Amino acid sequence: MEPESPSYAEQQRVSRYGTGSRLLLLAAVLILLSVWGWWLGAAGGSMIPIGVTAEEQQRARQDFRRVQRRDPDDVEILLVLAENLARRGRVDLAVSCAERIPVGDERCGLRSRLLLAQYCLRLNRAAGAERAVRELLSVAGSVGGGSGGSGATEVQSARELLVFLLSLQFRFEEREVELRELRKGGLLEPLLTKQLYFPSLLAWKTPQQNERLQQFLRESPEDSRLVTAHVRYLLGAGSGIEARRLIDAAVALSPGDAGVLAAALECRFEAQDVAGFRALLAACSESVAGEPWLMTQMRGEAAALSGDWSESARCFEILVAADATNPLYCQGLARAYGQQGRGAERLRLQQRALQLAELRLTLGEAELKNPGALRAAGAAARELGLPAAADDLEQLAQRGEQAMRNDQERRP
Repeated sequence: MEPESPSYAEQQRVSRYGTGSRLLLLAAVLILLSVWGWWLGAAGGSMIPIGVTAEEQQRARQDFRRVQRRDPDDVEILLVLAENLARRGRVDLAVSCAERIPVGDERCGLRSRLLLAQYCLRLNRAAGAERAVRELLSVAGSVGGGSGGSGATEVQSARELLVFLLSLQFRFEEREVELRELRKGGLLEPLLTKQLYFPSLLAWKTPQQNERLQQFLRESPEDSRLVTAHVRYLLGAGSGIEARRLIDAAVALSPGDAGVLAAALECRFEAQDVAGFRALLAACSESVAGEPWLMTQMRGEAAALSGDWSESARCFEILVAADATNPLYCQGLARAYGQQGRGAERLRLQQRALQLAELRLTLGEAELKNPGALRAAGAAARELGLPAAADDLEQLAQRGEQAMRNDQERRP
């Protein structure tokens, strides 16, 4: 038997019940939307991070009005907030403000990323600082950061900061790219000039550098690039066993990172673990243009161990072309040429390696206040066939002499 159809009255009661439920649901949604809208308005369109007080927002608006004579928009208030919070020591919150500014914003984008990088350095976040700098450089040309543009100062400061980070991590092949870009903007100060032209002749495993590296490592102990730099420092300090333990753990975490693999190969090479060295190299990818210099050096050493002097010479030729002032590269190429019967070229490279060892001592004295040492380093560079380095060192010497004359004239 089919069920009886409901009466008209019952149908009306059901209809009224359904309509009432829908109205209640609609009212609840409207209330939620109103609350959400109020919160967005109170928080500056949700751009202001949680933790920034209303008083801090008001102070930032007043600071902006006092300078610009108008009200700030959402992006501008974030920038002022970031600067104010950083000055008060609330750097974590300043980072949150700077991160919310679009990097492509024509007014605040470049400035926000430079501040973000600086704040990350204060918090010992190396990867965050590098990421912020690279974001800035990636958009600089499109938002006025080209040579002489309104963002030129931010671009130069960002590159100098990146040079510092790359130096600390011994990523010299990447550092060279940034230094050459900096040089396009004019003569560099003495330290950057030496880093550009003589990357391997400067002290790069100093206790001071390692102390700063340790600060970064405590914040990010699993950062493979920081670990790799620490491993190379340990190798230089004679702590090969600890270096091997750390780098093998880093390889397990980052098995495809060429920089990590190169340091792992160096550990095995320095320990004369020929079997382990060859086994790891066999697991590495084939040689590619632009790989870390240390990886190419390890390939050259592996070829020498196997007696493949043609391949060893090829690897060291690449390295000498990249850094003609590295005595180890010159010696490696001289050894390969000697095994190939190229005696005259071998002798030339050995003599160059000796000259570079002498230049290393001169460069240690070549600061802005010592024009004589700068000029001596320039003369040595010219003798080594490095005219660009010689010219820059001579200009720095002249600048130093002028600074000394100015100081004397100002004295009573």
